[in-house]
Amino acid sequence: MGTDDTAATAGAAEAARRGPAVAVDRDPVEAALWLARAFARGRRLVVLAPGAADHAHHVAVEFVHPVIAGTRPLPAVAADLLSEVADDDVLLLIGGGDGEAAARADLAITPDDGTDDVRTVRAYHLLWELVHVALEHPGLVGSEGSGGDATGFLYPFLDGAETDEAGLRSDLGHSASSKADESDRLVTDTLAANAGALAGAGRAIAAAVAAGRRIHAAGNGGSATDAARLVRRLRARGVPASSLAADYAVLTALANDVGTDRVFARQVEALAGPGDVLVGLSTSGSSPNLLAAFAEADRRGLVTAGVSGYGGGALAVEESVHHRLVVQSSSVHRIQEAQAALLAGLVEAIVEALGPSGARSVADGTMPARMSR
Repeated sequence: MGTDDTAATAGAAEAARRGPAVAVDRDPVEAALWLARAFARGRRLVVLAPGAADHAHHVAVEFVHPVIAGTRPLPAVAADLLSEVADDDVLLLIGGGDGEAAARADLAITPDDGTDDVRTVRAYHLLWELVHVALEHPGLVGSEGSGGDATGFLYPFLDGAETDEAGLRSDLGHSASSKADESDRLVTDTLAANAGALAGAGRAIAAAVAAGRRIHAAGNGGSATDAARLVRRLRARGVPASSLAADYAVLTALANDVGTDRVFARQVEALAGPGDVLVGLSTSGSSPNLLAAFAEADRRGLVTAGVSGYGGGALAVEESVHHRLVVQSSSVHRIQEAQAALLAGLVEAIVEALGPSGARSVADGTMPARMSR
């Protein structure tokens, strides 16, 4: 079978799919092959995550701004409403939705209890990773893969006329399984290693909340979505929190006029008072704008907590970071999955430290009024 025939067959299979959405979290290989073929035919990925927009934005940034050098940017956007999805778009639905959204979805991620952030994040990370592997097999997905003139010298083993789909599926399956196992081990090890730090941070943040203070969270890219998820989870438990990456007007104005290194520090100056909390999230642990924000927060008397990977990076040694939650890994995706577990643990530690009466007081608004600055 020639390249054109193989690509046409792949395109027909992609276009002909009907019925229930492919479950990304249960069949990552099928989902990745299907999406790779859709991308190869020029389709756009639209992500809808009702009640959890942070997950939708995380998927979009993964595909548009790849974290691994040399991988191609792919068209993906986060949507708030089903009406934003065009007829030819691929719809990825995360966490379920109404009947219309579920009926329209091409791909779906639906954790068993709807609250397992680690499983959700891992599912779309694996989707991203496997899609890029599939796209390097142009004969099977109809893409202009690395076997072309531009980069073919890097991948001379890729044949535009290849037809071994069974072999590709086997390789993708082994890759997905090994990465999931690695993620599980890292999550377990990370929670165990940070147990004391989680409890300490939870107590300190709960004390600030009990005194009427507010939590501010910050991060860049995927870590900005982690900050948004932390805020969402805290607010759901009645704890006041906000993300310094949430207001696009403020963020872009500061980036344009003050500089990207000051986008969070300037907001700490404007929005935070003594006794407030700053939680900063960084995969590398060395984001300059987070380091500047922590320095400003420390000067102003905030409680600070840093969540980082790569053994902690600069956040692990900066005195302005009072509580440190660290993932011991150099894999960006596995770090973010372990950080999702840490954030879930931090929320529980805060709520536990507040106690039943404290948590109820926060939720019903009877905590002390916010202190004047």
